[in-house]
Amino acid sequence: MKVEWTITDDFIKAFKDLMSKNKDSDVVKERKQKNIERKGIDLSRENIWKILVGCQVTTQQKSGKGSKAEALLESNSFVVDYKKIRSKSEDEIKNELQKNGLRRNEKIASYLLCIIQALENGEWKNLEEKLNYLKDHDTPKTEKETVNYILQAKNGKEKIYEGLGLKQSRNFLQWLGLTQYEIPIDSRCLKVLASCGAGFVPTASALQDPVTYAFLEEGIRLASKKLGIKPCIFDAYCFVSLEE
Repeated sequence: MKVEWTITDDFIKAFKDLMSKNKDSDVVKERKQKNIERKGIDLSRENIWKILVGCQVTTQQKSGKGSKAEALLESNSFVVDYKKIRSKSEDEIKNELQKNGLRRNEKIASYLLCIIQALENGEWKNLEEKLNYLKDHDTPKTEKETVNYILQAKNGKEKIYEGLGLKQSRNFLQWLGLTQYEIPIDSRCLKVLASCGAGFVPTASALQDPVTYAFLEEGIRLASKKLGIKPCIFDAYCFVSLEE
């Protein structure tokens, strides 16, 4: 049995209407500048860490303008400062997240500490090599390889990048400005696909399945090609069209 995508003219028309309404969006402009034109990419350890934190605090809670997640990321909290957080305990991190009004603070604190320990034990070298190589050699293949590194890297038997699953592993790389094809698919994207008339729109929980995720990602790539844009720009339009 074989399943294939058919990108209809009706879907393309509906998405083009969405693009027309949001063409002046700052998110779309920034995505074009960074991910397509490769301008303003910051691979300092400080920025890498801040985005790693961003991926954790934007999971299962609001992340748009005015959200508590955004407030934390724009604050002087030690959580977003790698030099400071290295000396903090799991309880201190948890309490700081709680003080900033974030849910899942226990899990996030545990995940961040796991990542810190791995980075301090030598993983920084591997991560920086992967990211710098992707910056200079961005292809669908190298993007997929880097996503797989984030998903599969281990410290002994423990996963290093805890909390970065199928969506957030891609969000991390896209947020850094390094990817054009591998995109973070979430409920917001699903709503846009449905509103544009897509015939196959899985539930958000189904995106936990790698096969379902890959199939949907392939459909978005085919649609993006017909639209004359890269998938990362497709994602930007999805994001801004439903931004609260």
